[in-house]
Amino acid sequence: MYYPYLRGKQFDLLALKTLLEADLLSKQVQPIIEPVKQSKTFWSLIDLFKQKNHPCLIIDNPSAGDFLTDDGLQALAAIPLAKARIVEQPIETYDTQPDMWIIHHAEAALASDWSTNHIPTLVSKEFRLLTHVKGPKIIMEDPFTRLPKNLFYTEYATEFFSSRKKSFHQLGFNGYSDFSIDSKIYYESSYPSNRIALHWIFLDETADLQLAHLVSDDELPSQKDKFFQVMVQLSDHEQRFPTNTAGLQLLQNAVDQEKFPGMGVIRKASVMNHLEIVSRLWT
Repeated sequence: MYYPYLRGKQFDLLALKTLLEADLLSKQVQPIIEPVKQSKTFWSLIDLFKQKNHPCLIIDNPSAGDFLTDDGLQALAAIPLAKARIVEQPIETYDTQPDMWIIHHAEAALASDWSTNHIPTLVSKEFRLLTHVKGPKIIMEDPFTRLPKNLFYTEYATEFFSSRKKSFHQLGFNGYSDFSIDSKIYYESSYPSNRIALHWIFLDETADLQLAHLVSDDELPSQKDKFFQVMVQLSDHEQRFPTNTAGLQLLQNAVDQEKFPGMGVIRKASVMNHLEIVSRLWT
């Protein structure tokens, strides 16, 4: 199983919603959503997951955001979907058990008694944790390097992203997880930039996931001009490594309408592209 970890930002949720509506998300792709915003989009997505009977997990103790109130936590607890929980104290001290444990920090996990644990646990590939934690484990990785300036992505325009689909089972894991085209570090907004960057997942000849960074120049007069320059780069890239995803079509629609869709839509298209490609690997 693949468990993409998404922090519940507006355009990430919209990416999931669009894929679900179009039946483009494999049921082997089970998103983990850490809710950070109270929004109509979040609640409509919850309804859609129920309607589609598509498995996902909602983190019931998010580390940041709008739900960190008594009412907010109660609202999350009432969601009729599987729950994941970030380990913030020894697991035996919780009154209720989730459907998945998530280990972001080692201290509480190492203080826990895992001897009778049977709940899947999301954990990084860290020797002391893998040795201490018992029960089924899901490997959590962070392959996206977030850089402070879009210009820096031009140094290596393409980089390896993941081949974990091929190896997680042989390594003894029950699944694998990453943060899609994002990093593990939570942030409210991205750095301001004079360049537009599109981070685009594609498959190479060996069916490994690679990540292309398509970056505009900074001296072009408008965001629209920068977007169109990036789309020329993407068109050239698609000639060599075609994805033909709904995310690609979303961007192409903006080109056909001769408009700049906004950075949120560009992010939505990138997430859609990634999750659709991974879904194809599971068919």
